[in-house]
Amino acid sequence: MGSCNQLLRALKRTLGLGRRQLSVGQRQVVLVTGCDSGLGHSLAVYCYQALHMTVISCCHNLESQGAQLLQQMSCATEQERMHTWQLDLLQPASIDQVHGKLGVLLAGTDYQLMALVNNAGVMCFGEFEWQLPEQIEQQINCNLLGTMRLTRQLLPLLRQHRARIINVTSHCGFQALPALAPYAASKAALRVWNDALRIELQPYGMEVVNFVPGSFVLDSNIAARQQQQAQQMLQAFNAEQLQHYGRYFRAFNEYLSILGGFKKPNQLQDAALLDKFRDALTNAQPETIYIHEPWRYRIYRWLFKLSPAPLTDWLVLKFCAMPSFESTRCN
Repeated sequence: MGSCNQLLRALKRTLGLGRRQLSVGQRQVVLVTGCDSGLGHSLAVYCYQALHMTVISCCHNLESQGAQLLQQMSCATEQERMHTWQLDLLQPASIDQVHGKLGVLLAGTDYQLMALVNNAGVMCFGEFEWQLPEQIEQQINCNLLGTMRLTRQLLPLLRQHRARIINVTSHCGFQALPALAPYAASKAALRVWNDALRIELQPYGMEVVNFVPGSFVLDSNIAARQQQQAQQMLQAFNAEQLQHYGRYFRAFNEYLSILGGFKKPNQLQDAALLDKFRDALTNAQPETIYIHEPWRYRIYRWLFKLSPAPLTDWLVLKFCAMPSFESTRCN
């Protein structure tokens, strides 16, 4: 009977039947990670202001400007609907603390835990040979393993409330890009884990959604430490690497200098993206994946699927439009 119900749900989703919106309000709780800036900050504000939900905005640094702005929202109203908590996905004790506080918030109240939005992530640009082991491991540990640890810790509460899980992945999870190998690996693994988890949790009436929002590198602090990371790479080069990569490495990081420095929290004004997120959050039978992208991304993604590997590689380089070893060697 259980498998028949799952098949019926899948058919309804495929045919677009029964796609009603769940009601949301201050008794519905959503937990969003990575709220210091960028997409996570904007989603927390959207859930609070537009959907009038109770929001747990998890920030890596409670002293960051984004965290301070979120805390001010809570102080400005009589009803405490914005809770800003510290969360470091690399620290099990921090995950334990969030789990404990969430349990206390939900206990003995009529709050309904509606969703966990796994958004937090880190990124480092650089060819694989350049990136230091600690830089590689941080991306895997935060983007993939940290997300897994948090989700596993919260799963009993999520299951009890039949809450859904929305995992923010990336276009890099479909087509890896040069200079982002570890980041792409973490997002591809997250995508596959998302799909397995979706099937596992269906018998418990839970939804697992893959949300692909497009590129927000310039609107967040995900790559704010790029220049410091590049300097660490350069310092670790041996003499042969310095001679081989020198001019290319400098041109590469000069091109990425726009990413440097911490930016103010940016509340995204992309109505189409927020509409997709709302559907992922509130639709009774959400899509398994939501992809938000400009036409350029859509065309390239379509070409990537159809092209043989050599042509795909060429298209990837055109898509990235970054300095290359060959172009700098000719200078």
